[in-house]
Amino acid sequence: MKRILLDYRGVINDVVDVGKEFEVYDGPDAAFRWVLCPHDDVTSGWHFTEGNWIRPEARLEIDQNMKRKAAYGNIEDQLDMLYHDLKDGNLSAGAWVSHIDNVKTNIPPQREVDADDSYKEGKIQVRLHARNDPAWDYLPAEYNESPNFSRDKDAR
Repeated sequence: MKRILLDYRGVINDVVDVGKEFEVYDGPDAAFRWVLCPHDDVTSGWHFTEGNWIRPEARLEIDQNMKRKAAYGNIEDQLDMLYHDLKDGNLSAGAWVSHIDNVKTNIPPQREVDADDSYKEGKIQVRLHARNDPAWDYLPAEYNESPNFSRDKDAR
């Protein structure tokens, strides 16, 4: 079992072994909370929504354009790849072309996804929770138990 630092939306911000947590603000308006996850293979790529732990491959991505934009990376890194490819005389088969081809091959454009219902089969659309409806409210009580941090400053 792992301890997850979950934000109110259901986004996993950290994954640690039980007992390795660090203290976070836990007041009534807290944006984060440590919760238990029954899956030992959980990573920060997972999501928690409406009581379900969603693996990345099961998550329905509805904005392919944003997904592609993130995968391309920042423009500075792309320009650096291009610069080195130009210097090496390897523009047509260099690192930049390989990187862009990989993104285009692995992330279909939005128009293809919209036209193909099979893309959505077996996938779960993630709902981002709101502050007044935090994701952790959907956890069973035994997984929503906060770690015990010593509040006694002399004990530190």
